[in-house]
Amino acid sequence: MKPFHTIAVPHKDILEGNLTMDVFAADLWEVNKDKGPDEYRDADLFFKKTYMTEGLKSLLDIVEKRLKGTGGHSVIQIQTPFGGGKTHALIAMLHKAESWGAKTVVFVGDKVKTGSKAEDFDTPWKIMEYQLTGKVNKFKSPIPPGGEQIKELLEQYKPTLILIDEFIPYLNIADSVKVEKSTLTSLILSFMHTLTNVVSEMPGVSLVFTTTPSNPYNRTPRGQEIVSDLQNITARKEIIKTPVDDHEITAVIRQRLFAEVNKDAAKKIISEFIKYCEKENILPAGVEPSDYRDKFIESYPFTPEVIDVLYHRWGSYPDFQRTRGVLRLLSLVIHSLKGDNISYISVADFDLGNQDIRQELLKHIGQEFNGIIAGDITDYDAGAKKVDTSLGGAYQGLKLGTRSATTIFMYSFSGGAETGATTTDIKRLSTTVENPSSVIAEVLDQLKTKHLGYLQYGDEKYFFQNQPNLLLILRKKWKTSSPKILSTWRKSC
Repeated sequence: MKPFHTIAVPHKDILEGNLTMDVFAADLWEVNKDKGPDEYRDADLFFKKTYMTEGLKSLLDIVEKRLKGTGGHSVIQIQTPFGGGKTHALIAMLHKAESWGAKTVVFVGDKVKTGSKAEDFDTPWKIMEYQLTGKVNKFKSPIPPGGEQIKELLEQYKPTLILIDEFIPYLNIADSVKVEKSTLTSLILSFMHTLTNVVSEMPGVSLVFTTTPSNPYNRTPRGQEIVSDLQNITARKEIIKTPVDDHEITAVIRQRLFAEVNKDAAKKIISEFIKYCEKENILPAGVEPSDYRDKFIESYPFTPEVIDVLYHRWGSYPDFQRTRGVLRLLSLVIHSLKGDNISYISVADFDLGNQDIRQELLKHIGQEFNGIIAGDITDYDAGAKKVDTSLGGAYQGLKLGTRSATTIFMYSFSGGAETGATTTDIKRLSTTVENPSSVIAEVLDQLKTKHLGYLQYGDEKYFFQNQPNLLLILRKKWKTSSPKILSTWRKSC
């Protein structure tokens, strides 16, 4: 079968290894200043690599109608968890504003100037006057302007699109700054109340701001109160939109990572894989072959489990940038495999010996797993590698011990309750269509009873933990005691 990268052709930056996090970190402030990576700054390239989701289409349509005075909602809150496409949607609007003939005001809370005193802050009203007029005369004070003052300014520059991003971290900082008997955060929230009222009365003006369901920067009661206050202030006027639905994430990822996909060639590979899985009875429980085939066609060159495990399991960690984190990790995986002759990518193909890939994972689960990965999976004398070489000659080159252990590792972590891989999962993802999946049963037996010190088994699932298993405990005792202890335990497994 053909290598995946000749069927799903990666974008040039992926092949060349231009994989720094800023390539995937959408920055509205930098784009507004015509800076940053080309894929965000250049409108044509931006839309070429952007999958136009139903949510994004809807957002652009609403804002365009509002700016043209033909309908549309006046105030829009874009609310998603971390990495859910909020900033990407604002950049799309910023690029479209030029063709709509609209002036723009861009406020990014973690980029503007702050300080210990209110006078040090670039307040939203100060930024608004400066970006529309080129100077700050009337809105210098830390006391926000009234509704008529705001309306007078906006009337001169309609149509006007106001975009606010990363507002919560800004409000957290401003909350510690006193202004007379109030705080700067209270005054900013008061300004937002006034601004939403003014915007709602002015066709040709649209306000779009982003937030998250909670306060990821300040998890104290006060931090949550700030989020609640902001949402309550704007709730009367706003609609809440989500730019990316879960079922669209696969298309978003593929559009960003691959320049083109030969769907006919992909379908041929997928059909062979489905036939193999049916013959071996290793499709996911309760999933029809046709449904699995459809998901695989959408996710190719990745098996559907790659997206599911990263987006839903790893993506459930609070600090995992869901879309951005998945893109960064998969770009590293693609780059590491570009010379390999494999026809699709499963979680078993993730090279945990690659430090870039490993560190992307460790920053969410803890550095204590660094040694566990090395000792059980990747070092030259790791337990998984001993299994690789212990199998019969027909299987030794397939690295089935390493592939099985890698699959289990990728399934082992989640910000929620779901962890672990079933034997069927491991068979489907770790073997190849040219070989019987039954060999994985022997692989798992060796991994569990002879070689891996941190592999656990429970509820019919395999998973890694940072606590040693009984095998490792007995192995340590064996060094100072009798070999019979370890032998007795293996026979009981």
